Amino acid sequence: MLSLNIFQQSKSTFLISRHLMPLVIVTVLSLLSSVGMFGLMFYPAQDRFNQTNALLETVQQTQTQTKVAKQTQGIIATTWKGLSDYREFMDLSLDIANLGKRNHVVIPGMGYDFKPLSHKLAAKGTFAFEAQGNYQAIRKFIYELEKRWPYLFIEKLSVESSKKKNGVLFKVTVSTFLKEFPQAHKKTKIL
Repeated sequence: MLSLNIFQQSKSTFLISRHLMPLVIVTVLSLLSSVGMFGLMFYPAQDRFNQTNALLETVQQTQTQTKVAKQTQGIIATTWKGLSDYREFMDLSLDIANLGKRNHVVIPGMGYDFKPLSHKLAAKGTFAFEAQGNYQAIRKFIYELEKRWPYLFIEKLSVESSKKKNGVLFKVTVSTFLKEFPQAHKKTKIL
């Protein structure tokens, strides 16, 4: 009632307040409806934004994984092309012997073996041999062996003094992966 008494103190204040009261009510209702509309529009839009952001992150991760997978496939394809088949592997023994001769390293003989791998995609080929000569020549031979055939790995390497000459005797086992396992040739009868 106090507020009504204030408006009733003067006739002009009372007339103004009578005309302003509907405007105040309309303003309050407008503000309430604006706040309600804001709530009804903002929160669903915020949810859609968060969902879109999560989807974007998922797509970017998938894109990165796809890019890495393509790069890995390229590396695998290059590596696969670099691997030899068992026929080239057999020729490799002659190349290793020639490399030894060029470096003044004696390789009296060489044995080889093929082993299938568990996944059956490739095979493992292994050479075992002795290399005899002075230490510097053998060191250069091993360096060139690793440099020339990057897919050839030294599995075992042991050294001892050579009893025949003033030098060293290295026992070396090298291996590589082959594209295919050598198939046993079927025997055919000749008529």
